[in-house]
Amino acid sequence: MKKILFSIALLSLGTAQAQISINEIYLQSGAFFGQTKGSLADFQTLAPSSSILQQDLSAYQSSPIYSFNLPGQSQTLSLGLKLAKLPNATLRLGLMHTGQRNALSAGGSYTETFRIDTLTSSQSGEQFFIDSFSTHSYHANYTQEQLRLDASLIFRYKADKRWSFFGGIGANFGLSYNAATTIHHRVSPYGDYYGYGFFNDIMFNDFGTHETETFENKGGFGLGVYAPLGIDFQVGKKREFWKPMHLYMELRPGFNVNQIAGLGTTFSAGNFSNVGIRFQFK
Repeated sequence: MKKILFSIALLSLGTAQAQISINEIYLQSGAFFGQTKGSLADFQTLAPSSSILQQDLSAYQSSPIYSFNLPGQSQTLSLGLKLAKLPNATLRLGLMHTGQRNALSAGGSYTETFRIDTLTSSQSGEQFFIDSFSTHSYHANYTQEQLRLDASLIFRYKADKRWSFFGGIGANFGLSYNAATTIHHRVSPYGDYYGYGFFNDIMFNDFGTHETETFENKGGFGLGVYAPLGIDFQVGKKREFWKPMHLYMELRPGFNVNQIAGLGTTFSAGNFSNVGIRFQFK
């Protein structure tokens, strides 16, 4: 019986090798654009010992925060597999690392107006009031890194031409690490032109008063489903050295799900924008 099972296993392995061949290598890097969702209650759960979030924040008005991970925050290494049963398709299998700077965000601000001086006319006794204002804002942000297994099935249009197009469907799944919650609170004496968030934290830390708290969190997991859409350019058509090399741009509109330890599952829609290089073997 063991000999029979062993023979079947060898036969199956040989058949799989005959039907699947590796003929491409993909290297790509990109950024993520989308809207992140979070609430004050979420961050009070993620950072229960935060002194900033224990204050009365009922006067702060919240607004949507848009996620922008800088180019290079996502890197993927994949192999392209040709399938005997789907000769016009390529199965990409690889490993993706992504740094999610804005996996979850929330914040708010309000403007306080107050009187700083009163001027009185020496002739008429009329009073003139001089007012000023300050903006109070907070920004809470949950960051993490993820390592995901990535798979996509793509179909090419005009694959034999120098310029080609492709589309398909893909999915990935992986685990999170280096998870942390960062909370900023700032009082700007002359108002806050940019609200709260990424650019303000960088550009206006030297104005007014600024307080920051950071807390470590446990890792979770994440998954995504997307539709790759791209354009491919073959670098060379005559010289053998350049023929295997292709440059491409790829959009990945889809949705992303993160399971955040202690909080639950979050859902976000957005787009990965990638550029990459593809090596094709004959």
